[in-house]
Amino acid sequence: MTKRSFLLLFFLGNMALATAQQTKMINVQDHSLEMVQAGTGAYTVIFESGFGTDYKVWGPVASEVMQTNQVMLYSRAGTGKSEPNPKPQTLEAALQDLRTLIEQAKLQPPFILVGHSYGAFIIRAYAAQHPDEVKGLVFVDPAQEKMMQELKKADPAKALKDIELQNSFVPARFRQENALINQIFDKGALPDFGKLPQVPVVVLTSVQHRANPELFLHEPKGVAIWRNLHTEFFSQFTNGAHIVTARSGHNIHREEPELVVNAISQVVQAATKEKQRQEHEAKMTTLEANMMQAATYLKTRKEPKAEKVVFEALKNSGFNERMINTIAYQQLSNPNNLALALLTFKYNTIQYPQSANAFDSYGEALLKQGKLKQAEQQFLKAIELAATANDSSILKSSQKNIEKINQLKKTK
Repeated sequence: MTKRSFLLLFFLGNMALATAQQTKMINVQDHSLEMVQAGTGAYTVIFESGFGTDYKVWGPVASEVMQTNQVMLYSRAGTGKSEPNPKPQTLEAALQDLRTLIEQAKLQPPFILVGHSYGAFIIRAYAAQHPDEVKGLVFVDPAQEKMMQELKKADPAKALKDIELQNSFVPARFRQENALINQIFDKGALPDFGKLPQVPVVVLTSVQHRANPELFLHEPKGVAIWRNLHTEFFSQFTNGAHIVTARSGHNIHREEPELVVNAISQVVQAATKEKQRQEHEAKMTTLEANMMQAATYLKTRKEPKAEKVVFEALKNSGFNERMINTIAYQQLSNPNNLALALLTFKYNTIQYPQSANAFDSYGEALLKQGKLKQAEQQFLKAIELAATANDSSILKSSQKNIEKINQLKKTK
């Protein structure tokens, strides 16, 4: 991406955010933070910027993401229009600010957290402390607490030079905060916020090689260390992707915003699938409990009660005809659940009276139990419906079963 095209994209992205909603100042105890909310959707995507940068760096990304999701962007204390924190701006203080901001803005989970560089430390801390709220994480070239220790192992002199050079870049107003962050790198560990939740994750890593790197971190050996640390970090997750790019530097969200947009989309889709899986499991657990109750009624010859329980349970499950049919065939494969299977198949014929497949399946279950007359009635109905719907498959199946019933009648 050329500098001109990036500037245009950056400008348009921020214009889209400004048009969507005006910036608000939110009080977080003893200072105020600027925040912007926009978009609609099932998830709220919260952006956490890198060290010393305000919310506007996310313009090109957020302007796309807000088309299908809610977004919340803010400037940490001392950046943008946000007031400085009168207390030391530690990682814990930044975490508390984020928590208070979410409460004051009345944001409701589920959240997808997106963090760049130092911002990754903050979203890691928040996700560990509030695992039930966070359903996905996107790390944009995230800071790694072991980075300086690994660089020192590779080349102590160059690593120390990196620290001195990076410190010299820091504006005076951020030096205290920078010193506190350096303490994390000196220890090689974050404070113990707890274990990260197993949610969908995408880690984006820059491995761009520079012609004349100023920093050891940007030399081939330093880049390899950076990549390995990201690989190690990603290995703790079971659902996600580690995406490596050589086309952009540390600010991937500004140089290749489409990568970040796609990463967020991937995490949202995976989170949605996980939610659907959990909901399905919950429905199945409830249904199984009701089926066990119905089975107890059947054992004591309380068929009407059993039928009522089965029908209500299937209706409340929200499962469609195909799913219910699958459940019924699973029951049919267990000799102890034949009566339960009949009730499940019967429900489908009542719920879907125009389905030839429902009657054909019910007929098969009755046939398996030797109830020839009742089975024949179901197959005849299936043939009638299949002929109307031009369903040759069900038509042949039901006709074949009618022939089987006629053969069985002759042997009796």
